Amino acid sequence: MKKKVKWVVSIIAVVLVGVLIFNKLTKKTGETKSDSSEKNIVVAATSGSPKPFTYEEDGELTGQNIELIKAVFEKLPQYKLKIVKVEFSSIFSGLTSGRYHIAVNNLAKNEEREKNYLFTDPIFKNAYVVIFKNGSDKTKAADEWSDLAGLSTVGSSGVNSTTAIEEYNKANPDSTIELNYSSEDLKSQLEGVESGKYDFLVMDKPMFEYYQKEYNLDLTGKTISGDLSTALMSEPYSYFVVGKEETQLAEDINTALKEIVEDGTSKQINEKYFDEDYSPTYDN
Repeated sequence: MKKKVKWVVSIIAVVLVGVLIFNKLTKKTGETKSDSSEKNIVVAATSGSPKPFTYEEDGELTGQNIELIKAVFEKLPQYKLKIVKVEFSSIFSGLTSGRYHIAVNNLAKNEEREKNYLFTDPIFKNAYVVIFKNGSDKTKAADEWSDLAGLSTVGSSGVNSTTAIEEYNKANPDSTIELNYSSEDLKSQLEGVESGKYDFLVMDKPMFEYYQKEYNLDLTGKTISGDLSTALMSEPYSYFVVGKEETQLAEDINTALKEIVEDGTSKQINEKYFDEDYSPTYDN
């Protein structure tokens, strides 16, 4: 009887040890899968403006930048893309903290950003115009950027045109342009020029043409020459911006970007929003 009891106890002990080992292995395997899954989730942050690069329609994010990033990740099945709308001011801090992996917001390069973040290859090649109210005397008088000294403009922090004006003012401290920062959407900024609140607005040519078609504003766009034009056109591109440590992600995005430019996907997206192709080339 005692031998039988000992035999039963031994079996129970072996079973319990087996269960504990199985549970431990299962838990560890589950954690590994979860970690692997989390690594493959890429969070892209956008502010949802400016339109038509990024905006909401019927509660869904869309726009040229949004369709482009989705097309890129269709070429990258090893990742799962998640796009979130956040305040513009939190995009870069989110990249720094690792909360977000990519910024998708028609973004330009500047020296400070290049120190702290990675830039993909260009995603869009810009052209620029200066916007005035139709019939404004300032339109006729403005042939060069120096003619804009003393006039007022408006811009959102961090966008290409605002960055170029900031650099121009630094280089020309005695003849600066009055730059007013605003979190208003682009339509409101254009309406500010239309109403006379601001003298002019520097804007991407394709975006201005889109807004003119969409809202029939009493405005005109003019191409002018000079130092600021050179500053803009020396870096006439927009980019996706990636966290500093995400080197492999940046490389994979660049590979996919080249593919969607070469296969015509980028052209198709641009023509949908602008009736013209502003895809960059990657010859150099």
